[in-house]
Amino acid sequence: MKPFEWLGSAVSSVPIAVETNKGTNLTGLAVMFANVAIIIGAGVSLIGLTYSFVIYVTSGGDPKSVQRAQRAATWSILGFVVSLAAWGIKTVLVNLLNVNQLY
Repeated sequence: MKPFEWLGSAVSSVPIAVETNKGTNLTGLAVMFANVAIIIGAGVSLIGLTYSFVIYVTSGGDPKSVQRAQRAATWSILGFVVSLAAWGIKTVLVNLLNVNQLY
């Protein structure tokens, strides 16, 4: 018996694990890359927004720190909006190309 032979039978019984060929063609790889990039972009934006909130709270009323926090919040919100727009564009392209089975 091979070391992980039991794992193959356990995984093959799960339907979603059997249908993992979504990244085997160019379109599937592009959709996977877009999904990862959008998630990372949105996550970084939310972390930046949290950072700007911490800067604002700890500024103590210093005008330069408040301005820095406002700039950071503006860019973070802009980054989040760009991530949402990228998700929308990806969804429209996937629907136009009729490759809905890649989700």
